[in-house]
Amino acid sequence: MNVRRIALRCLLPCLAGLLLCGAAQAQSCGVTATPLVFSNYTSPGGARVDSSAAVLVTCTPAYLLLACKTSYTLSLSVGGHAAGAQRQMAAGAGRLAYGLLSDNLRQQPWGDGGASGPTTGGTITTSLLGLVCLPGNRPHTIHGRIPANQNVPAGAYSDSVVLTVTY
Repeated sequence: MNVRRIALRCLLPCLAGLLLCGAAQAQSCGVTATPLVFSNYTSPGGARVDSSAAVLVTCTPAYLLLACKTSYTLSLSVGGHAAGAQRQMAAGAGRLAYGLLSDNLRQQPWGDGGASGPTTGGTITTSLLGLVCLPGNRPHTIHGRIPANQNVPAGAYSDSVVLTVTY
């Protein structure tokens, strides 16, 4: 009878260690994106111009209770030429307003969680190989729009926006 109790006492701490800690694997995430490039805008009074960019979030979840799962948020800065929460591209002194949106209908602003709009996010769930979580990824799309009827000087307009993944 003593042998069984000792074996059981030894097995429970070992199992608890595996379920809670696993193989001491750290959670990590990264993000890549293609450039968002708009076609030519006609001024004055031009029609709106839409474009999009692909975003790929890649995470290796931490192992916890036999699960491999990571939740994250993606935020976009207002850019280098914003007027308050309004993103703007610049060409010299010229400013061309544009928006970055998270939905196909281009109605939901994508921002930094403040005045520029809400963040977007997701969850990546992967499987185990032994006691190690495999990496996984999830695609997102940034939808861009230049509103119609802007009067701006001719030029090559650009802006830089920082995409941040928080997990």
